[in-house]
Amino acid sequence: MNRIFTEQLGDSLNNRLASVYYLVGQDPLLLAESRDAVCHSAFSQQFDEKTDITVDNSTDWNALFEGVQSMGLFFTRQIILLTLPENLTALLQDRLLELVKLLHPDVLLILQLAKLTKPMEKQEWFISANQYEPNAILVNCQTPTADQLPRWIINRAKKMSLAIDDDAVQLLCYSYENNLLALKQVLQLLALLHPDNKLTYARVKNVVEQSSVFTPYQWIDALLEGKGQRAERILAGLRAEDMQPIILLRTLQRELMTILSLTQPAQRPNSIDEPLSTARLREQFDKLKVWQNRRPIFLQAIHRFTYRQLYSIIQQLADLERQAKQTFDDNVWQQLSDLAAKISR
Repeated sequence: MNRIFTEQLGDSLNNRLASVYYLVGQDPLLLAESRDAVCHSAFSQQFDEKTDITVDNSTDWNALFEGVQSMGLFFTRQIILLTLPENLTALLQDRLLELVKLLHPDVLLILQLAKLTKPMEKQEWFISANQYEPNAILVNCQTPTADQLPRWIINRAKKMSLAIDDDAVQLLCYSYENNLLALKQVLQLLALLHPDNKLTYARVKNVVEQSSVFTPYQWIDALLEGKGQRAERILAGLRAEDMQPIILLRTLQRELMTILSLTQPAQRPNSIDEPLSTARLREQFDKLKVWQNRRPIFLQAIHRFTYRQLYSIIQQLADLERQAKQTFDDNVWQQLSDLAAKISR
């Protein structure tokens, strides 16, 4: 199986149309563009029918199986696009395995998944699919992170024959993080406004709107990484989107409790002013099933805190949650901002 990013999909399709594609992620723009690109390439190669199914409890699998088996009678080549739920039950795994066993050269299978975990890759249907198509393509359709977004913008601009200044790239990142659809639209608008295809900071600034969309986890990651200004900006964005403070408080509390579990020493520390223990981190990371890409983020916070600081912050979160439930006033946001600044220092 070959794993690629969406910007590599065009070259991959020009080289060869695989029999099985996995579109993995949750970004609406990247998923839609990837689906369209694969289907367009397939239609150019005599595929003339598409079945698009969002799998749920009412899915008629027997009809799908019959369609796959009878296609040869009608001399058609068919694209089957299945959007799968996050939880692949044992029954659904059996259905997928049965479908995979029916595949043949006149069928192109596209599976859309929010995520693909290591345990899922060990499931029989997945192994069978990759045996059927050893060169299956997995397209990463996750929204680019803050660090990845500049590269995405530069590649998109290049694809549109646009020359863009570094400062303009940073402004677009700041204004449209987590909102690729708006970012695509603003690049299209800029291309129309400037036929010379040169995007300077001044030109971009004239059309930019604040359209970033944030999640509580991005706020928490910024806090744990010690990025105070970024955390403050995300918090302001979440407040503007009417995020409930209770959600932020509980999510942050859960992450800090994870840090406490990760750093639980084998023996009682001599003083609560000692730094957090890192003696058993690898073992604890595995035990608590912390994702690999989040471990460096936890490490940054672990190296900054003492036990006293961590206990104090957890207690403040509990006090702030009680206040938020009782008062419902804007002072909660200010206290949340103050606490966030304390964490990120």
